[in-house]
Amino acid sequence: MKILLTNDDGPFSPGLTALAAALERIGEVTVVCPAEERSGVSHAITHLMPVRRASVTLRDGRPATAVSGTPADCVKFALAEVLATPPDLVVSGLNMGINAGIDLFYSGTVSAAVEGALNGVRSVACSTSPENLARVAEAAERAVEVLGLILADAPAAALLFNVNVPELHGAARPCVRLTRQSTTYPPGRYLLSRGPRGRTVHWLSWDADDGTHPEDSDVAALRAGCVSVTPLLLDRTDAGALEALARAANGCLADT
Repeated sequence: MKILLTNDDGPFSPGLTALAAALERIGEVTVVCPAEERSGVSHAITHLMPVRRASVTLRDGRPATAVSGTPADCVKFALAEVLATPPDLVVSGLNMGINAGIDLFYSGTVSAAVEGALNGVRSVACSTSPENLARVAEAAERAVEVLGLILADAPAAALLFNVNVPELHGAARPCVRLTRQSTTYPPGRYLLSRGPRGRTVHWLSWDADDGTHPEDSDVAALRAGCVSVTPLLLDRTDAGALEALARAANGCLADT
């Protein structure tokens, strides 16, 4: 199996190195990642300026290609310019920070997987708690174990998945839950500060997420100490609203 691996943290992330090593047990891994930290860029792409590629080595000496673009750029570039044939699987991660709930709208990690799915390749975003830094290899192994279940059991039409590994405790393996994406919104705020030249700057700060999340959601599963596995859709059409509007307008809206 040929696997394209990317991330949003750049080539020197311990999560990327750990996931590359874990994935090599199930396939041939090609790493194409952003040249620098690109967290929180969502599905941005570079189209008003060129991108550059460079050969780099990961923390363990593994060769990789770095692209001066976003995570979505990396997948798009790899499919067009790096790989001779399409991969069997695109994996994004291992992000050293959970991507659950509304994080999915902002996450470069998840958006790289979305780009893979848009190209018809089954794609999985993998993230873990930052508290697992000392156990990142183990967190990567847990993610790949779950990935194996997805490959074995998911229907062929299901192309996009989001996997989160919670903080690991002791020797026990965390439970695994199939989940929905929570959309409970913890508002952020901006903290006033001073830049190095005395100018006023504003730093985005997320408030602690102590809200209530549905029991079947990704956030609830992680709070319970379980791995969350969320199948995602590319089509964001609100089918219920579409049907309701069509009934109310007797199809007239379709003709305007």
